[in-house]
Amino acid sequence: MNRRQETRLAAWLVAPSLVFVAVLGAFPVLSQFVLSLTEFNLKFTDERSFVGLANFAKLLRDDVFWRDLGQTFQFTVVSVGLELLLGLAVALLLNRIGRGRAATNASVIMPWALPTVVAATMWSLILNDRIGLVNSVLERIGLAREPIVWLGPKLAMTSVILADVWKTTPFVAIILLAGLKSIPRHYYEAAELDGAGRWGTFRAITLPLLKPFIAVAVLFRAMDAFRIFDLIWVLTGGASKTETVSVYIYRVLFRYSDLGYGSAMTVALFAIVFGMSLALIRFMRIADDAR
Repeated sequence: MNRRQETRLAAWLVAPSLVFVAVLGAFPVLSQFVLSLTEFNLKFTDERSFVGLANFAKLLRDDVFWRDLGQTFQFTVVSVGLELLLGLAVALLLNRIGRGRAATNASVIMPWALPTVVAATMWSLILNDRIGLVNSVLERIGLAREPIVWLGPKLAMTSVILADVWKTTPFVAIILLAGLKSIPRHYYEAAELDGAGRWGTFRAITLPLLKPFIAVAVLFRAMDAFRIFDLIWVLTGGASKTETVSVYIYRVLFRYSDLGYGSAMTVALFAIVFGMSLALIRFMRIADDAR
C-alpha cells in the first residue's frame, strides 16, 4: 500500500467521527441562529413571531452589549497576557527541577484542577472586605488601616483578573513545559560551546522553538477567557463594572426569558470568538512563514 492509499484509508476511517462531531457542533449553532430570527419570550409563548434580522439591529444599538464587549476584551487581554508571562516563568523553573519533579508539577497543576466555581468561592472569601484573609494580613502588618473593598467598583476587575490568573496560569505553564521538553538538548550544548549566555540562548533557541506552543496556549486561553462566565458570576455577579458578554446573555435569557434577543447575542459572541480564533491562527501562520 502506497502513501496515497494510506492517506485515503485514514480519511475514510476518520470521516464518520468527523461527521458526527460536525453535526453535534453545528446543531446548537443552527438552532440558536433560527431562534435569533424570532421574537420569542417565554413569558408570552403565544406571541412568537419571525422578525428576521431585527434582533441583530437591536444589538447594534444596545449600549450595554458594547460596554460589556469592551470589558470582556479588557479582561481577556490583561488576563491572557499575565498568564503567558507567568506561565513561561513557571515552565522555565519546572524545566530546571531535578528531584521531586512529579510532586512539584502536581502542586502547580492544583489551581487549574479545581472547579472554577470552587476556586471563585474561595477567592470571594479571601477577598471579602470584612472577614477576608487579604485584608486581615494587610491590617496586621500595617499596610492597611481600613478594610479594602476588593470586589467594589474600583478594584473588582483587577481582583477578578488576578483570580483568573491564579486559576489558569498552570494550564499555560504545562503547555509551555511540554514545548521546553521537546527542544533537542544538542541545541543548548552547541550554544554553550559557542559561548552564548543564558539570555542569548533563550532569545536565539528557546523562544523561537517555543513559539508554536505559545501560540497554542494563547489561542486556547483567549477563546476561554472571552467566554468567561462562572468566575465573574460567583465573585461579583457582573456588578462593579465586571459584567462580560456571557453574563449579559445569561441575564437576558434566564432572567428576562427573552430567547430571541438572547440567541442573537449568543450568535454574535460565537462569531466574535470564531473570528478571533481565525485571526490568531492566521497570525501564527504568518509569523511561522516569516521565520
